[in-house]
Amino acid sequence: MPDFARAEVSTSTEDLSEYKSFLRKLTQGQVVTLPLSGGESSRGVMRCLNSAAGEVGMRLARLTSPDHAVRFKVAPPEKRRVTLSPEARRARVEKARVTRAARRASPAASTPAAPAATAPARRGRGRPRRNSA
Repeated sequence: MPDFARAEVSTSTEDLSEYKSFLRKLTQGQVVTLPLSGGESSRGVMRCLNSAAGEVGMRLARLTSPDHAVRFKVAPPEKRRVTLSPEARRARVEKARVTRAARRASPAASTPAAPAATAPARRGRGRPRRNSA
């Protein structure tokens, strides 16, 4: 258990003015590759970029990036929302209900007829393990 009596609480925040001024120059849809300086981590830079983007009213989507760089795309400020009509929502719920009932009624129909002899039986819902052969 940590010693809470000796905890040091800080209210200082990092200066994000450089990040904000950089982000204000960008427009939606642009893809940016930002090289990292020595000692900076991609995680730390992305945290600062996302904090600054939130203050400026932007959203960033991180992309796969090479070592020693951060890639991101300037995304629309609001997330995409899917709005379904009540009829479409009812149809989707009904279809899911019918599918679940059909799977419960015939479990043999949802499994393959004869599994391969070399493939071990899968347990659980996770990712399949690699065969070490």
